[in-house]
Amino acid sequence: MEAIYFAIGVLTMVLVALSAIAVYSTVMVTKLKKETKEDRTEIWRYMHENHQIICRKFEDVERQLRSEMRIGEQELNLRQDQLNEHIGQLERSTDRRFDKLVDTYLLVKETEKESKKLIKG
Repeated sequence: MEAIYFAIGVLTMVLVALSAIAVYSTVMVTKLKKETKEDRTEIWRYMHENHQIICRKFEDVERQLRSEMRIGEQELNLRQDQLNEHIGQLERSTDRRFDKLVDTYLLVKETEKESKKLIKG
């Protein structure tokens, strides 16, 4: 009989130990779930913050590029105006020289005609 009581006592102790392990495991799993959920929330928050930072940096780069493009367009317009002015000066100078050349040519032809008239007459 004592052996039966001993066996029942040992089984009771094994059941208590298994119950304690089950409770401990359940508590640990619950704790890990909670930590995982918190970690997941923290990861999402971190990702969201990084996404916002990246978007702001893209906006800054875009703003800077637009500013540089505006400056480039202004410089291009200024250079184009300077070039047009220079071309205008060259055209005026060329026109004056061509007019002088034509006037000189006409004067020479007129002088030749007068010389021929004087020689003939």
